[in-house]
Amino acid sequence: MTDMDEPGQVPPSSLFLSTTALPQRDRLPVWREVFGQTMVRLDIEPVKGVSFHAEGKLHTLPGAAFASVATTPVKVSRTQQLIAGDEANMAFLVTADVPLHVAQNGRERVLNAGDAVFLRGNERSVIQSRDRARFINISVPVDDLTPLLTKGRDLSMAVVNRQSDLLDLLLGYVRLLNAGQEPHSDELDRLAVGHIRDLMAAMIGADPGAGSAGGVRAARLRAVKTDIGEHLCEPGLSIDAVALRHGISPRYVRKLFHEEQTTFSDFVLALRLERSRHLLLGADPALVTIASVAYACGFNDLSYFNRTFRRRYDVTPSDLRNGSRQGAGRPNDDWLGNPWLRRR
Repeated sequence: MTDMDEPGQVPPSSLFLSTTALPQRDRLPVWREVFGQTMVRLDIEPVKGVSFHAEGKLHTLPGAAFASVATTPVKVSRTQQLIAGDEANMAFLVTADVPLHVAQNGRERVLNAGDAVFLRGNERSVIQSRDRARFINISVPVDDLTPLLTKGRDLSMAVVNRQSDLLDLLLGYVRLLNAGQEPHSDELDRLAVGHIRDLMAAMIGADPGAGSAGGVRAARLRAVKTDIGEHLCEPGLSIDAVALRHGISPRYVRKLFHEEQTTFSDFVLALRLERSRHLLLGADPALVTIASVAYACGFNDLSYFNRTFRRRYDVTPSDLRNGSRQGAGRPNDDWLGNPWLRRR
């Protein structure tokens, strides 16, 4: 917590805060100061007569942020003072596992558990929960979201039903990103921000001509591909396991890849070969065996690895590791006859 108090300090991409270890008298002041004022720019007021406790995680990306917070009953406000001290004009999507009373710009809504609502960061708002709740708050800059929307579409107080496939997909995708233990690459962060923004726009009426995600199917496929990258070298990676994590059928996953003129298996194989190529290019021949690289990248059959690697790159793994670069940067365009792989 002290790092956040240093002037000019850049906050880490992921922050966790809990009041569990704090004395009761310090819980609310610390939470207000660190999480409410510094991290999410919200004022927190507990329900009278209830002992306050909260814990939450905030994850920031270059162009998006999401927080998951569990708390006792509270009233959360975006005040004029907080708005004035916040340079960024954000669009917030808020949902919780209990009913919420939400107000902004003279309008009020009572949300059922699981419903979500959009709020504008530059307008005063109030969210109240009468029960213990787990909130999820996802935000992107308004200026990034507005060009994707139908002209004149108002963000403020737009409600998304809990049964929405798009909401389910967005929350599942955010949970997947939030669960990652290793830092993400800049490229993955940019992709993730684009996916979050496109899904949020689709939920409230994306303009078909604005170049957004292209619908649920495109967003599903991107989320599946990201999941594959996260679990690429695990022995248990399979179309059934991926489908289960995303709450869809293996048949639907196959159809998504078929629409890109490839297959789940070809996509996984291409990623594994590319990862093994990078490992071999940086390997010390005296220390790293071909078998260890193959197994580290998810291959269980060394002969199959050697055969497919040579077909892909026109060089054997041994030659590449030992210094030959012939073909290493030019994948064979006819490999598997796969148009998607030729586009990579």
